[in-house]
Amino acid sequence: MYKLNSNISKLADYPFERLRLLLEKIMPEDSSKITDLSIGQPYHKVPSFIKTTILKESNKWNLYPPILGIKDLRDAYKNWLKRRFNLKELFFEEDIVPLSGTREGLFSVALTLNINNIVVPNPFYQAYLGATIFQKSAIKFLGKSDENNPFFNLAELEKNLQGKDTLIYFCSPSNPQGKIASSDYIKKLIKLIRKYRAVLIIDECYSDIYYQEIPQGAIKVCEELGKGLKNILIFHSLSKRSNVAGMRSGFVVGDKNIINLFKKIRSYGAPSMPLPIQLASVRLWNDDEHVYKNINKYKKKINYANSIFSKYRLYEKPEAGFYLWINVKNGESFTKKLFKKYYIKVMPGEYLAKGNKKNPGKEYVRVALVENYVTSKFAIDKIAEVLKC
Repeated sequence: MYKLNSNISKLADYPFERLRLLLEKIMPEDSSKITDLSIGQPYHKVPSFIKTTILKESNKWNLYPPILGIKDLRDAYKNWLKRRFNLKELFFEEDIVPLSGTREGLFSVALTLNINNIVVPNPFYQAYLGATIFQKSAIKFLGKSDENNPFFNLAELEKNLQGKDTLIYFCSPSNPQGKIASSDYIKKLIKLIRKYRAVLIIDECYSDIYYQEIPQGAIKVCEELGKGLKNILIFHSLSKRSNVAGMRSGFVVGDKNIINLFKKIRSYGAPSMPLPIQLASVRLWNDDEHVYKNINKYKKKINYANSIFSKYRLYEKPEAGFYLWINVKNGESFTKKLFKKYYIKVMPGEYLAKGNKKNPGKEYVRVALVENYVTSKFAIDKIAEVLKC
């Protein structure tokens, strides 16, 4: 018998497979009747210059793309970071690696670390569990501070750092709650991480979809604290920012010692972006106008959702991202009821979290407002109807 990696079999089914099994007996014969708000896949219009750029550069499909990205792409990352987060200087000049989508990087970066302890938020993005496949590590699913704060209780986190080599995953704006961590909170978190020489992975893939407060970003906090990006890895993506999930284009910036190892291992695995995709990515990172238009489209849908669900006392307005995280008492039961009645598909919160008797997502559903305004409005109205708001 082959010697298999038993860590893989310990992973639960991916949320979308669990959702498929939940609804398979009530699926309509005509799939076009389904309104799918279960997955964070944007349907907003892609900037028109993408098609033009890829066609223009189509003579480059036969070339091996550089693993570390062409210079124009690396410059686009640096310029966007400096512009977006109002940085005074570039203190991370060579500490950037292109990714074939941040999910790939969040998963594979654990290959560079020798750790015995992993901490993830609960609920969490499933890619964070990649570290448990490569490392024989204990994993701690750490819940939120309180009802209004989905982020780690720092005192509780500190208990999980003492005497351990730890990797921590952290997401702001948070998925699925849509909350923004304050600069003060991120500052305390980074100080704590550095105190115990842990590694902090910060997933900021929703930082360019916001409604009032602009997410400040961990890189700005690192500039203020000094010591560069020591112990920190920050991930960004075009998938949500620019509605191009299919391009699989993102990057990580961070601690030069980890980044150097990550560069080396990627030269063997070669998870690189084709050159036409790299050149299209340059255009997207250099352009902010399409991002502002994107925000306004989401803002219209979120404002409508807020106007409807504000009557529902368990509803909390999202500050960023495009998800609604709604307490419906029983997420799985509500999901089936909503789908059976209106063929609207949402994600039960417990599929995004860990815990049997005390699963923090059990009472919730996640609703991705990724469709156009008319379709999203229809779904919001029907969800409210089933909730009897």
